[in-house]
Amino acid sequence: MKKDILLIANYWHFEFEKKSSRYRTMADVLCDGGYEVEVVSSSFRHQNKTQRDLEFIKTIESPYKMTLLKEPDYKKNISLQRIYSHHCFAKEVVKYLEGRKKPDLIICSVPSLPVGSAVTKFANANGIKIIIDIQDLWPEAFKMALNIPVVSDILFSPMMLQANKIYSRADRVMAVSQTYVDRGLSQNTKDDKGLAVFIGTDSRLVAEATEGKSVEKPDNEFWVGYIGALGHSYDIKLIIDAIKLLNNKGISNILFKIMGEGVLLDEFKEYAKAQQVNCEFTGFIEYGDMMTALGACDVAVNPIVGKSVASIINKVSDYAMAGVPVINTQNSPEYRKLIDDYNCGINCESGNAQSVADAIERIYNDVELKKQMGENSSRLANERFDRNITYKNIISLIEDVI
Repeated sequence: MKKDILLIANYWHFEFEKKSSRYRTMADVLCDGGYEVEVVSSSFRHQNKTQRDLEFIKTIESPYKMTLLKEPDYKKNISLQRIYSHHCFAKEVVKYLEGRKKPDLIICSVPSLPVGSAVTKFANANGIKIIIDIQDLWPEAFKMALNIPVVSDILFSPMMLQANKIYSRADRVMAVSQTYVDRGLSQNTKDDKGLAVFIGTDSRLVAEATEGKSVEKPDNEFWVGYIGALGHSYDIKLIIDAIKLLNNKGISNILFKIMGEGVLLDEFKEYAKAQQVNCEFTGFIEYGDMMTALGACDVAVNPIVGKSVASIINKVSDYAMAGVPVINTQNSPEYRKLIDDYNCGINCESGNAQSVADAIERIYNDVELKKQMGENSSRLANERFDRNITYKNIISLIEDVI
């Protein structure tokens, strides 16, 4: 008889919503591993802040059971409305668990904290093995956005206590990076090693999505690429400033290709115009087109602000899959070490435009270095970011637990 696994993922993406999804891949891997799988997620789509069409969702075929529970709307990521929404969803999840047969194992994504708290309590009280999968560190990420000395510590102390309790209740700790695994294990006495499984990218999906696609790129242009959100965590202005410094030195054939959307899109456009730097803002584009364009870039940039607590994030696996060198300003020791160990890019000082300009110029002037770093980036993708390989480790973790 197949073991029954319940995957609770508040931030689920259907294929028509987002081509690449950690939890969709995880659900597929579990099904392929011979488990009976049910996914429990939200009626609310976080990505664009809308309610899903539940009748349409019922028509989507999948190898696992899909259950969507009601969650109220919220408009802003950092808001009391969002916290209330998560509390409501947590209650719905517990109500559903109380009416469902006891699963052999629960895998619960964290955040949200209210859901993680409710589910780990339920699992412990009912003798159900539970693995938590840490996607992001709350409240650390919120404290970055609202960083007021002493006040922030006091304001977010209830969330910190809640997070610590969640980590302590888990039978095993899994996370999107070793940094996050270590944070969970710091509060856990049941697990002595945890498991880091990078979000990664499905290499087969990339191959299918980019098949037959191409992009026109003039031979005399040097492309600097960026993919992802255009918000407060990403210092796009820093890259514009760095390119401006190079323009002032007579290097005028650089195009900054920015693929993504976000709250600061218009501000970044105005800044690029004021600095007279050649930028192309594509907005959101289809995944295959994005990866094709990214693969045509000479370098990719990961300009995360210095105070960010982010670790191994989505875009860096796509950068690796595209086989391009990376200019990185993120302070995460784990990611900086990957870049150094694989020699697939250059780490720069956060907030230092001259440091970024020097790194871009180094690759600009050295065709062999660019080629070598691109090949090393592909090697990193194959060894550490390919979901077809890395997600199989989750099966070993589950077998160890149940």
